[in-house]
Amino acid sequence: MEVFIMSASERVVQSILYEVGCILIGCLVMLFVPHDGQPFVLMVIFSLLAMVWNFVFNWIFDKLVPGDRLERGPVIRTIHAVLFEGLFMFATVPIIMYMMHMSFWMAFVTDITMTLVILGYTYVYNWVYDRARLYFVEA
Repeated sequence: MEVFIMSASERVVQSILYEVGCILIGCLVMLFVPHDGQPFVLMVIFSLLAMVWNFVFNWIFDKLVPGDRLERGPVIRTIHAVLFEGLFMFATVPIIMYMMHMSFWMAFVTDITMTLVILGYTYVYNWVYDRARLYFVEA
């Protein structure tokens, strides 16, 4: 068995653990933002929305940018990331405004803050997960 190839069930576990972390981190960010609402409910909605958006966006992107995904260079990968996050924010800013009773500007700044924090979390999470997985697979 190749150590770096994950089964579908392992990917599900990885995704669930990742999303639980995103929910907790999102709730922590909301502690520093004045709001009237339920941050936990908002983060669960965002988590579910992100999973669906990830599937839909990547399916569409792969149709529009065909070819070997491993051959995609930094420009295509940057376009992919910016479009993914930008379009996701297009949906999430109004949800934050409504659920947290915020102005557009406050919701926008909150969303950018969460996006940047989650970006750092994503990097650390995947690094830690890969190393922990290697340790447990080899054990």
